[in-house]
Amino acid sequence: MSQTPHENRTDSIAEKLQLLASAYGSGNHDLAMSLADSIKDTLAFERQEQAALEPGQIGADQFGAAGDLPQAWAAWSRGWSFYKPVTLFETVGIERVQEPVDLTVTFRADQTTDLQREVRVAAWDTKQGTMREVSCQIYDERRRGVERRCRLLFFADVPAHGDATYLVFYGNSFAELPRYNTDLRSSGEGYGLDIENHHFIARLSRQMGQLERLTYNHEHGLELFAGGKGHGEPPGIDWAHDYVDPGHFQKLRMRNWPSCPNYEVVTGPLCVRVRRWGFPYSPVHPLFTPSRMHMDITYVFYAGLPYFFKEGRMEMVKDFAIEAMRDDEWVLSGYSFTDTVWIDSQGRLHEGAVPGEHANDLWGVGYFHRQSRDAFIALWLEHAAEKFDRLAHGGAPTLYYSGHGHVWSRYPAHRTEFQAGASIRQRNAYLVAPYPNEDAAGTIGRL
Repeated sequence: MSQTPHENRTDSIAEKLQLLASAYGSGNHDLAMSLADSIKDTLAFERQEQAALEPGQIGADQFGAAGDLPQAWAAWSRGWSFYKPVTLFETVGIERVQEPVDLTVTFRADQTTDLQREVRVAAWDTKQGTMREVSCQIYDERRRGVERRCRLLFFADVPAHGDATYLVFYGNSFAELPRYNTDLRSSGEGYGLDIENHHFIARLSRQMGQLERLTYNHEHGLELFAGGKGHGEPPGIDWAHDYVDPGHFQKLRMRNWPSCPNYEVVTGPLCVRVRRWGFPYSPVHPLFTPSRMHMDITYVFYAGLPYFFKEGRMEMVKDFAIEAMRDDEWVLSGYSFTDTVWIDSQGRLHEGAVPGEHANDLWGVGYFHRQSRDAFIALWLEHAAEKFDRLAHGGAPTLYYSGHGHVWSRYPAHRTEFQAGASIRQRNAYLVAPYPNEDAAGTIGRL
């Protein structure tokens, strides 16, 4: 019996682009819009197929038979057929406790049937002389040919300048879906979520997914919000990301989106990830719809941890000019804090105003209150650029900003002619733990 080839059942991106150009050229905008939707559907499928081909950090052929482990280990893992060892090394001299480890792992398809149900992570407890299970989360599971691929997340403990080995067990078709009890909760639909752990509640905008409010989960429950005058878009404490075009004619923001053009959401017992990407909108969209600076931003929240992450990339898809751009701006109304802090290029935390010689070499900023000890501090862990050699690292915090309250605003570029292919990336952590009464710089530096 003959099979019809896949390419005879569908149409390629190249063919659809030709059809789109023809429809647009003839003035048939309705057909052109339908073709644009069809192109996006095909792109989504091809993107999924491509991701399944990416190699894992732990390969499919990196495994051992569980029965070959030492007797105590093999007895604990009875019912599971295979394991993959994961050895972690601590390189900077800080003891790691409940450190998130997020890996891409590939499995042979003939050794497993359902990674969500089967995978278990365990560690050998040297003090007790027993194996202990470690809570884990599987997401982004895919199958391609003879392999299965997923992201595996768990929390690890590693001594300073030391190492620790964890075992990933799999290959048990009778395993039940695990239910790990943690303090991480999420509610809502799509990217419009409320995310809560023991330390805080984060509320994301129902309109476009930006972080709107942050409530501290202790005592008086300080709430960080943005009020006062705005620019027509919904208020939120995370005011970035945007740029201003030449002549200060318009400011294009992610926060102007009526809804997210593209997004991915991962929820689970250990981690919630909300990723959004697309081109920012003008206030008069769609009168002006420039496709020049592509923005890709992800929030990451963890169980049990007093901080969350923001990861981002702003990529220039053509040569164009800007007056200014911002990639980390936070507006906090209500004057919730009394003092400012900043972090230098060596990772040292300082209190008070930023000296002039450090104004463009900051790697963290924030606030704390002398009495309540509440704090909100950004740790700028990564800030780098490609095909652009004038990246600025400013953004000193301001305690008294007219119309709002507290604000910091990082402008990585001013009055710049970007080249196509240039990009700016960042990875930031935002700490909501109480500000220490003693050795604040040392305590925060060890996080």
